[in-house]
Amino acid sequence: MLRAFRPRTLSAGLVALALAAAGCGGSGTTGGSGGSSGSGGTTATVSTLVIANAVKVDTLDPAQNSVNESIWMDQNLYSRLLQPNATGTGLLPDLATSWDISKNGLTYTFHLRPDAQFSDGTPVTAQDAAYSIIRSKNTSGGWGFLLTAVKKVTATDAHTLTITLTQPHAPLLADLAMYAYSIVPEKLVKAQGKAFWQHPVSSGPFMVTSYSADSEIDLARNPHFYGTKPKISKVKIMIVPNDNTRVLMLQSKKADIIENPPGNLVSEINKTPGLSVQLFPSTRVDFIQLDQHYKPFKNLYVRQALNYALDRSAIVKLAYQGHAITGSSFMPYKMQYWNSSLQPYPYNVAKAKQLLAKGGYPHGFKTFLITVSGDVAGQAEAVVVKSQLAAVGINVDIQSYELLTAYNKEDNGHSQMGERYWTNDIIDPDEVATFGADCKGGANAFNSYWCSTQATKLVNQGRAELNNAKRQQMYSQIQQIVYQQSPFLVIDYSPYRYGVGGWVQGFHATPLGNYDLSLETLTVSQH
Repeated sequence: MLRAFRPRTLSAGLVALALAAAGCGGSGTTGGSGGSSGSGGTTATVSTLVIANAVKVDTLDPAQNSVNESIWMDQNLYSRLLQPNATGTGLLPDLATSWDISKNGLTYTFHLRPDAQFSDGTPVTAQDAAYSIIRSKNTSGGWGFLLTAVKKVTATDAHTLTITLTQPHAPLLADLAMYAYSIVPEKLVKAQGKAFWQHPVSSGPFMVTSYSADSEIDLARNPHFYGTKPKISKVKIMIVPNDNTRVLMLQSKKADIIENPPGNLVSEINKTPGLSVQLFPSTRVDFIQLDQHYKPFKNLYVRQALNYALDRSAIVKLAYQGHAITGSSFMPYKMQYWNSSLQPYPYNVAKAKQLLAKGGYPHGFKTFLITVSGDVAGQAEAVVVKSQLAAVGINVDIQSYELLTAYNKEDNGHSQMGERYWTNDIIDPDEVATFGADCKGGANAFNSYWCSTQATKLVNQGRAELNNAKRQQMYSQIQQIVYQQSPFLVIDYSPYRYGVGGWVQGFHATPLGNYDLSLETLTVSQH
């Protein structure tokens, strides 16, 4: 699952993200929370922020993360060479205060903060950075396929890091701002092995004080953090899979922020004094994965038929109460190089039946759809999909599982149909293109096992091309191929949804999904 994205804006000067407020119409607000304190106007502040997430932590190892909630939490723990800005439109220095790029584009030299320390007070060195990047690049099943052009990573001295490439690599700075390339202490990781990730030593604004992946993670302010010292001293992250239970926690003030309040409760929450649902522009793309190990989905006509058989507007209305935009491209809405010429497949039952017959399935077939239990929006989507596909003769069995179990089944190559979504970790389209359109890129085209020689070639050409106009043409063509070939049924672009108490001032999630910068500055009033 992909996450969010970042451009280069400092020494490299990449274009800013032209991201519209996807799914931000109707009730709710965009941007940071505010309003009344819900506590009789008191301005006294408290030091602990309580967040209720829906999904348990998969790991505190940034090289191994695959779940958004874990990734966004980890970004409060670990530093990277660069970091995204508060709007997700550019890059800021993090451990690296500046960097130089050689004229041939093959050598990047990063100058690191001399005062950076881990949470145990030991210095963060260029050797730690080199080790962390190499470790993540070499992690099996990880994100190394994004850095295939990296030939060598070396610590020139304690505060200078040099990265040498085999060929130009346009998204390198964006890649290095990705969570997977967080900096960890080499000596401790090597000495402690897996045990390190149960109580990691971190370099970011917060550190772990208590860790139970299934129930609660407690963070405290890192006294050695070199950046902005958070105004709150503690963060308590509760794992609460049930959507309605999280809403009750917010209403009873047992949680300050909850993720993904059910779409059907957005209006109710907004009508509650002191509460609101914040809808943040996102890079989320909701889609249905079609596993081509299943014979019907090997057939192009069948895949296209399914696209015509789905009424995306009906899904958006039922699952998100209209707070989403019907989807066309597999890339996030209006991200860099987004192909605006693509339009959502129209709802056309007659066309769908015609294509099914042309593909050899005039009477349809049986299949199953994997969903995540407890996901109200996902369950609503599944009901619509089942009903609409039945109208063209396709009998869908809905199978619901806990999130990580569902992902495991969808990833193993025998899922048939699976509800999925991705969000981006970098602004550059290379991540989502490599993950979703390059069958040799490390993810088997997001485990659809679809393969296009032309798309794969374009993905690799696009990452090595430094000319923006040429890259635009390449990525527009990649999107056109995926649109026409339909290895995924792109449903919609939905916003990030958070229920927020009015006593929290300054919470903000970027289009990348991360909220670490807001946790450095937000405050929590007594309530």
